[in-house]
Amino acid sequence: MSFTVQNLEEAVAIFYRSEANQQAEAHEWLNKAQNSPQAWSFVWELLDPQRNFQVQFYGATTLHAKLMKYWHEVPESHYESLKKRLFEAIISYAMGPKIILNRLCITLSAYIIHTIPTHWPNAFEELVSSFQPHNLPTIESERVIWILLEILTVIPEEFQTTTLCIGRRNKVKIELQKVSNDILKVLEICLMPIPDKGFDMMNLTTYLTAARCACSWMHLGGLNLPECESICNLLIDLTCYVYWNKIDPECLSAEEMELSEVALEALTAIAQHPNTAKYEHHLTKFAANVMYKFEKIFEAEMRCNDLNKDIISNLYGLIAVIGDSHTKVFIDNLKSANQEEQQISFDLFNSILKCTNLPGLYPVDETSSTLTFAFWYTLQEEILARGTSECAQLLLMAKPYYRDLVCILLRKSMFPLLDDTSWTLDDKEVFRCYRQDVSDTYMYCYNALNLEMLDILTTKLNEVLNKENGNAFGQVKWNEIETCLHAFCAIAESIEMENLYLPKLMMTIKDIPFNDLHVKVLNTALDTVGAYSEWLTDHPDLLGNVLPLVISALGNSEVTINATLALKDLTYSCQKFLLPYVDHILMAAQIVIQNGSFKLGDCKRLMYSIGRVLSIMPVDRVMDYLNVTLAPTFEDIQKLILQPPSSSMATSLATRLKILAALFNSLYVQSEDRLEQQPIFLIMKNTMSYYKKIAEMYSDNSEVILDLSTLLKYVVTTLKDHCKPLIKDILQIVVTIYRAKPQAHILVVAKTVVILFGKEPDLCHLSQQLIQEICNQTLLICFEKNNQNQLSEIADLLEGFFSLLFNIIKKVPHLIFNNEMDTAALFECAILCLVLPEVQTLKAISSFLVHFITQSRDVSQVIVVQAYGESLVLRILLNLGSTAPRSSIDHLSDIILVLNKKYCDSLSRWLNTLLVQENFPTPRITAQQKEIFIKLVLREKANKRKLCDSVLEFALICRGIMKPDNTLP
Repeated sequence: MSFTVQNLEEAVAIFYRSEANQQAEAHEWLNKAQNSPQAWSFVWELLDPQRNFQVQFYGATTLHAKLMKYWHEVPESHYESLKKRLFEAIISYAMGPKIILNRLCITLSAYIIHTIPTHWPNAFEELVSSFQPHNLPTIESERVIWILLEILTVIPEEFQTTTLCIGRRNKVKIELQKVSNDILKVLEICLMPIPDKGFDMMNLTTYLTAARCACSWMHLGGLNLPECESICNLLIDLTCYVYWNKIDPECLSAEEMELSEVALEALTAIAQHPNTAKYEHHLTKFAANVMYKFEKIFEAEMRCNDLNKDIISNLYGLIAVIGDSHTKVFIDNLKSANQEEQQISFDLFNSILKCTNLPGLYPVDETSSTLTFAFWYTLQEEILARGTSECAQLLLMAKPYYRDLVCILLRKSMFPLLDDTSWTLDDKEVFRCYRQDVSDTYMYCYNALNLEMLDILTTKLNEVLNKENGNAFGQVKWNEIETCLHAFCAIAESIEMENLYLPKLMMTIKDIPFNDLHVKVLNTALDTVGAYSEWLTDHPDLLGNVLPLVISALGNSEVTINATLALKDLTYSCQKFLLPYVDHILMAAQIVIQNGSFKLGDCKRLMYSIGRVLSIMPVDRVMDYLNVTLAPTFEDIQKLILQPPSSSMATSLATRLKILAALFNSLYVQSEDRLEQQPIFLIMKNTMSYYKKIAEMYSDNSEVILDLSTLLKYVVTTLKDHCKPLIKDILQIVVTIYRAKPQAHILVVAKTVVILFGKEPDLCHLSQQLIQEICNQTLLICFEKNNQNQLSEIADLLEGFFSLLFNIIKKVPHLIFNNEMDTAALFECAILCLVLPEVQTLKAISSFLVHFITQSRDVSQVIVVQAYGESLVLRILLNLGSTAPRSSIDHLSDIILVLNKKYCDSLSRWLNTLLVQENFPTPRITAQQKEIFIKLVLREKANKRKLCDSVLEFALICRGIMKPDNTLP
């Protein structure tokens, strides 16, 4: 169907008024029309004011799309006429519909981006002059100003989204920054209050549009704080005026709220600009102006029964950004001889502290306290980075804020005493994340306070437990105990050697009557014990205070996750001190395993812990325990493999394999007798037939094979040399699975075995046979899928395969580079697979090719690279022209770079031979642009970043996304 105006109108009507399948067809056809060269002609007919709204909107959208994506189709001789028609279209739609007018304003801004400064050097002067009310007497004055501001607003936004070559982008950015001061002067006029009357809310629309425009230009950058001082003061005053003079005394209207938000966003943009820190005096004045004017609003809000969360969040958000972005300036002010500047810093810190200390619980009562966490991090980082004497001086000034902060966070992170049914699941999840943020902030507090923080927490915990007065624990508020333990837990990572407060904490934990308190207290106590597992390695005498708590908690179904996590941490860090507790741990573990109440994750953690504990026992005792503990598991496996395969059987098998894998990951007995056989070895020797049977029966079940692969990998990595007698059987399982159904999971086992034992004389031949088998199977399926255009179906397999080859070339290259391996077929396969869109697969393939080419001259593979190099370059160029995702361009650049390092002359020949072809890789790139690309590529042998930029630009030109400058940088 031809792209006539009548056909387009019918397609638009179908799109808006038909069923989903017809809509999809119409949408596809309309997109084709939009992308066609004919669109430049029919778009103006569609914008005829006599046509219906939907057709006009499609026309306006098409015009914008053409300027965005197909600017290269416009001859320079047509630039002036296009500009004239754009102005005429905007004026004809000046009174609406607004959505079409807005789209035309965006289109004009795109035109400006493409034509400044070369073709339209005075664009902004002409723009401001054209859209003056006296020049357009037929249009309402307010609407003329709105159009001007709307065009100015979207210019920086269009610049950010328009794809330009680097040279062109820099020129445009310089031009925009050059005129930004003049734009601000226009905006100041629009935002200026009426003399003797102040701001007039009748001009709310103009204020809003001007504020939005200011925000857009401030995000662009290039403006300095002194230049923005006047407009910043106007935006601050306007924000305060909106609050105090709101139409509805109870709350802001949607328009008023939007104006406040946009004004604050503009102020935030200038506050965050890197140049702002250079103007310390202006920044300090700016912060004071914001803080002192907003403080009155905060005081008014605090007197209300119901906080306006949005207002509080927006205002405090700006203050927090100023503090976080320029902490260095405010820290320097603390040492200033100017007492006014020093006081401003203290007041800023207090203001941010007040935000952290907002009344109520986050997120149901307030939503702003999280805004301050980044500041408290930056403050201590900046102080601790100073020299010793300066740091000590500044810490004396900052510590009072951190001491207050600790006490505030203890309150703010408390759980509600009663389970509040009004809290939604989302609220509970947000509060959980909030407590994690609080945990991070506790670490910043500890960095500033060190032992002072431990003293505060110990004092608070003792106060709530009230041991001295002998009060009954039943009267204690459980959430006050929990929040203290939560704080102790949070700072565990920061504490190394501490011998005063933490021993008291461990003894205190032992005496807490958890049975009388909410279960959350026990949960947090277990987390705390686990967090201090490394510290306990230096204080093994205190294990007796906390380990019984962890062991007993294993039987409590409400805390199994925390208990098994704590036990895992303790058995990992304190393994050598666990001998006195071995029997208790193993007995408790055996009871809960026999009960069968644990979830899979709990079982895996528990089996890992069992492995760590058993590793410090004699082998005979280990085997006695495992024979009892594992007997039911292996009995289940034996029964399962006697049944015909099914999904339920597969799930049961996978569960048991996961549990065994967790044990095999941690069980290794350190023995002086090097000939003594390891428990895992003995287990594997007696049960190998089970795994072989599973491999035969469930080779097509990815979940079972994944878990079997994980188990075998742990066997190899845990046993290492002790594993050698099992290697033949393990590799037999690998081959069995791979022959039945090649898959990536089992390749991990192959990679592990080959890297560990590929150089062993007695296993080298076996490893070589394995790689040969894997390569043959993979090449067979790869070429078959390629012939059927179905390579993407095996993308995961190919990723695993080329990852295996890449690692072998790095660690044991002789397994690849030998007379028996068809390296040419591997290289050819890699080239074929570069057509895949999956980025991780492309990364694995390119890594293989890069390492292959890097070593090729040293391992007699030059002939392979020379034979297939041109095909490789052809595939890369085709990828760049159309098929490859942009995120893969870095990986393709790696291949080009290594070819240029190792085969520079050949690469030059291949590029010139291929790119001399007309319309290759696409018709959009000219011969001159190809020539520039070849020169850029061949001169980069080391700078990968520059090469990537050149390759990306080439790809964007080929795809019609970029119109470049035809000059070498």
